[in-house]
Amino acid sequence: MAGSESPSIISGRNPIKFSTSDPLALFIVQRLYQPSVISEIIGGILLGPTALGRWKAFSTNVFPKESLVNLNLVANFGLVLFLFMIGLELDPRMLKKNISRGVAISIAGIALPFGLGAAVSYALYSILMDSVGKFVNFLLFCGVAMAITAFPVLARILTERNLLKTTVGSISMSAAAVDDVVSWCLLALVIALTNNSSGLTALYVFLAGLAWVLFVILVVRPVYLGYLRRSGVLSGRDPTQTVLFVTFMMVLVSAFYTDAIGIHAIFGGFLIGVIIPHDGGFAVKVVEKIEDVVHIFFLPIYFTLSGLKTDFTDLKEGETWGLWVLVTFVAFFGKIVGCGLAARFTKFTWRESLTVGILMATKGLVELVVLNIGLDAGVIDTRIFSLMVLMAIATTVATTPLVTWLYPPKYHKRLDDLHTDNTASESGDMDPNAGPPANLLIVLSRIQQVPAAMTLLGYLCRRPTGNGLTHSTSDAPISGVHKHLYRPLRVFGLRLLELTGRDSSIMQHYESETQVLTDPAMSMFRAFARVANMAFHAALAYSDREHFVDNICNSSQDASAEITVVSAFGRSSNSNSDIVAGQADKSPDLAPGWFESFGWGFTSEQQASFITALFAKAQNHLCVFIDCGLADGEVKSKLDAHIAPSTDSSSELEINEDNEKSRVVVATGNDTDVERVTDADGRRVPLVVVPFFGGADDRQAV
Repeated sequence: MAGSESPSIISGRNPIKFSTSDPLALFIVQRLYQPSVISEIIGGILLGPTALGRWKAFSTNVFPKESLVNLNLVANFGLVLFLFMIGLELDPRMLKKNISRGVAISIAGIALPFGLGAAVSYALYSILMDSVGKFVNFLLFCGVAMAITAFPVLARILTERNLLKTTVGSISMSAAAVDDVVSWCLLALVIALTNNSSGLTALYVFLAGLAWVLFVILVVRPVYLGYLRRSGVLSGRDPTQTVLFVTFMMVLVSAFYTDAIGIHAIFGGFLIGVIIPHDGGFAVKVVEKIEDVVHIFFLPIYFTLSGLKTDFTDLKEGETWGLWVLVTFVAFFGKIVGCGLAARFTKFTWRESLTVGILMATKGLVELVVLNIGLDAGVIDTRIFSLMVLMAIATTVATTPLVTWLYPPKYHKRLDDLHTDNTASESGDMDPNAGPPANLLIVLSRIQQVPAAMTLLGYLCRRPTGNGLTHSTSDAPISGVHKHLYRPLRVFGLRLLELTGRDSSIMQHYESETQVLTDPAMSMFRAFARVANMAFHAALAYSDREHFVDNICNSSQDASAEITVVSAFGRSSNSNSDIVAGQADKSPDLAPGWFESFGWGFTSEQQASFITALFAKAQNHLCVFIDCGLADGEVKSKLDAHIAPSTDSSSELEINEDNEKSRVVVATGNDTDVERVTDADGRRVPLVVVPFFGGADDRQAV
């Protein structure tokens, strides 16, 4: 029909475009909420005998058997680096926060699934393994496979659902960290038993591995920490090539030793990752050096090799599918009941306890690693391997939808504060003649925004004097007219950074409360606050774009801020271009990238939507600070700065689509003949324009 939307994707229809008559496709895409590891696992499976591998020409030409040896070498090298990264993510400081709760939940989450896995192993061993191999090894392996939790996948799910800084997310991370360490130790025991026919030899292998663990912790770690302190990397300095060389040589030597004694090379890499210190952001910087090559190059090869071993066509009997249902149920039931009851015992609500149990049931890539180790060691066969892979996919796929349904945002309990700097100065001006302090939250992202923000705060915190002008010293007397009207500022500075999908970004998010002490932007603000005798609290937060507005609103509530100033739009502090209302589109410094100075990589439309949503959701007074050169040494523009407050709770941001670029223009005063004002020292005072429309925000700004 003419003028109607194309009915097919072949003829140009967008299948996920929202339609009131057929919203199903978009609903399915939006509600999947799956971590990327699911697509990577499925992609590897499709390359194997389950799908493309059934085509003989494909399997013999793309993956000839002669090439698999080299691929296996590369994949295992990447696996060592991946386990090293998992060890790096286990921050001991994380465990100290919830040591009693985390250990209790972890022990319960290991014991019950391990016992149920051992019980199920008898049926699997009798039916699928045909009673071939040592049952004891098989029993222990099934217990470990059921008990382990995928720590990196769990961290990614919590981050994507904005749960990492909630009480549920924090306790889940602590419990998963303990769970992973214990499970890897148990797996090492299983491999030692499997690779040695004599029980006494297996005991010697396990003791040799334990001795290596003690040697690394008691001897290598102190020497390594001393070397890092002397090099300065624990104080925030970027690691040199020599430091990285020493670190990765430790990884390779440890991996070689654990492989030589008959456990597996990955345990050596994991052990070195655990001892790497997190002070000064060192662990994060090490991850940044290798995460891209591991995730882009090495892990896809590992997923491919794993997929080549997976054949779902082997699961064709009804009995086999019944066992898969049993295994999947046990994997879920053991974690949910074990961790859930332990969480309830440690004073969580039933809703929170069940959420913790569901989160701990996440398997993902770590389960795949365990299964491949068991298959290579001969503990399990290809049918059980395929069955367990399908179980790992099912448990991981179900985690995010179940958590989203059971624990929606209205039940979230965030941690006590927004990662504030506890060393913040409270020595601001507390004159008894002045009014109570006014809490102000200023939000920024880029370090380039700091000079203008500091200049603005410098003028705002000046005390009125007898002549009606301002003075920069806090010792000047306050005139009778201004007594009790002047209120000193208590400033909360929030640096809000974008949370990407990288492992290093997730680590930075979780370690933000320690990183705030060394963050360059907050350090500049802290030094400025001391000079200005202003109470200041530094804060650092990471968030994805979807939750920027919520993070700012929550931070404002935590700070009890009377007014929130968001540094946005404008231009860099070093630009001297004139900005006159109504002529923004003519400025070469503002077009087309006017909104790029926001610092978060938004397009114009996205930033306009962000500001509009911020005005709509803010519970307190809100201002948008538009820097037009406030911090320049010589101000040449007619309007040095604009502050655009919202008019009332229902105000909207004016959007003018006056050209192809579709910019968003915030209306400001256009009086260019304003007489410039000088202070007592003869210096020109920058002009700050506050459009007044009569709402509560406008009165507060004025």
